Amino acid sequence: MTFLKVLLIVLAVLWLISLIRVGGRVRYGEAGLFASVLAGPFKLQVFPMKAKKRDKPKQAGKAKKEKPPIAEKHKKEPKEGQPGTLSRLMKLLPVAGQACGALKRKIRIDDLELQLIWGGSDPAAIALGYGQANAALGMIWPILDNNFKVKRHSFQIDLDYGRTQPGVELTAALTFTIGQIVTLSVHYGVKALVIWMKSGRPAVKRQEAMSHE
Repeated sequence: MTFLKVLLIVLAVLWLISLIRVGGRVRYGEAGLFASVLAGPFKLQVFPMKAKKRDKPKQAGKAKKEKPPIAEKHKKEPKEGQPGTLSRLMKLLPVAGQACGALKRKIRIDDLELQLIWGGSDPAAIALGYGQANAALGMIWPILDNNFKVKRHSFQIDLDYGRTQPGVELTAALTFTIGQIVTLSVHYGVKALVIWMKSGRPAVKRQEAMSHE
């Protein structure tokens, strides 16, 4: 009975963890570009990073002999009949495409804000740019709305004849749950591993395996 209670508690904790949403937030505007990583209620800014104190320059010591790169040192020539790495990677592209398509359906746009202020020195050019910006937004929004879950969005395009150039403020936050990441990773990871292992067989062995099937 105690074991069952512990098991239920562990499963409940894992289920709660799987519901935590992780992702990122990007903000771009006149102040520059800012990027943060989101994990539940926590936010960690990753760009621009805080400046670190520079270490004191080390004293120049004796010149060391240059060693060959590790990759070249342990490089192995492919055996005769064995496919190369590039051809094996090419066979993984369909799985990568399927994973991207599934991930696209799981991503949720929690926040999407766009504020565009069109300005310039030529009033006719400003009016033309304003119309083009509205037309572009009218084409982009249906694509986002049909392919992603958008929780909140706000678009605002204004004219300002006093500005010498256009100004833009953009904020976007994308998240998905840990459970979704684990499920997709296991499903498509196993697929990719099977294809990778099969593609590594020499051509002769593959033909023999096919003849026995």
